[in-house]
Amino acid sequence: MISRLLIQNLAPIDAGDGNTFARRRKLSLAFVGIGILALLLFGGLTTPGFLTLDNLLVIVRAASITGIVAVGMSYITISGNLFALSAEELAVLAACIFAYFMGAGFDVVSSVMITLVAAVVFGSIQGVVISRGADPIITSLAFGALFQGLASVVSGNKQMLLGSNAAEWLGTGRPLGIPMQSWAFVILALIGWVVLKKTRYGRKILLMGANKNTAQATGLNRTLVVIVAMSVFGLCCALVGISGAAQFSRATATMFPGLNIDVVAAILVGGIALQGGRGSPLQAAFGAVFIALLQNYMLLHAFTSGQRMMVIGALVVASTLGYHYLQGKR
Repeated sequence: MISRLLIQNLAPIDAGDGNTFARRRKLSLAFVGIGILALLLFGGLTTPGFLTLDNLLVIVRAASITGIVAVGMSYITISGNLFALSAEELAVLAACIFAYFMGAGFDVVSSVMITLVAAVVFGSIQGVVISRGADPIITSLAFGALFQGLASVVSGNKQMLLGSNAAEWLGTGRPLGIPMQSWAFVILALIGWVVLKKTRYGRKILLMGANKNTAQATGLNRTLVVIVAMSVFGLCCALVGISGAAQFSRATATMFPGLNIDVVAAILVGGIALQGGRGSPLQAAFGAVFIALLQNYMLLHAFTSGQRMMVIGALVVASTLGYHYLQGKR
């Protein structure tokens, strides 16, 4: 009875009241929004071609790849379980599974469904382990290595061709001139926001992230919350993997380099609380747009992959230090 009342009447959870939570969330969105506008302005003034339609579509597609996974991972962070550092590897494995079944003659729908189910299962298994008290960072790193190994086995460390162009529209289609990935990104971000703010499960995630001991004392099932969050994460990784394989009509075990760090950066830049209990998938989505803009700017200025990784890593460190500083001030 107590847990039911808490969940039904739960306002957005924060160390203060619901109004404080809402103000902080809006402030985080405002900061990252200002950052996006500033980067657009700076890039447009200093980089020829940065604000062209073709380049903006490239940015939108890149933001969608990072953003889809970031939206899924936002549930993990908000539930108080930090990050899942197996996004890149699970997306790669999903791409290889999809390519395998397409190459074996399965139709697009069957191949997509098999890949989605497999990714959800892989995500839920991670959730089971984490819910038993295992560290989410170490657990996801270990599973990431497992997924990378499985992808290498499935692909034989070679390019896996899809065998037909039947799935090409999943990666290159542009309904109303907007890439398919971008439609999926926007829809998932909106659905994620509605689920977190308007549903019973969303309130459970917020309560679990705000105070695990209180949540468990009131009878909330932490195992189920974590498993569902990790399953959603797995689903989002699968969508990215399928999209990437369909776009290039092939899959390899080396796809999506740097996806893990980009997703973590999107979560942190978006202002989602590291300790859980505060945040929104929309914040992760805005963070992904900022990271995509920054990555594109560096590419146009011929930054090497190592230099780009260094900049994003520095951004993650700065975001983490800034978060802890603000927490200390509070």
